[in-house]
Amino acid sequence: MHSLEHMTYETDQGSNYSPDGLDKASIDALIADVQDELAELPFVPTSALVDGTARTQMLRRIERRALGATVRVLHVEAVTSVPFGTEAA
Repeated sequence: MHSLEHMTYETDQGSNYSPDGLDKASIDALIADVQDELAELPFVPTSALVDGTARTQMLRRIERRALGATVRVLHVEAVTSVPFGTEAA
């Protein structure tokens, strides 16, 4: 994972000022801490993954998108007993 960039401003004296008070080293240390904590956590599948409802919902969404992308054209004819423009007033 890449470290996050943060906004710094250079002051007249040449030192960097960060509006949130965190410098690059502090941010990198925080990111490393979070990565270490996440690496220690075991993977535990959610109940939706275990019982298959997540897959069912995913397939349903794929089907709805495919149906929504399908263009249906119905042939329509105007059926009249008299030609247009000659109707009685």
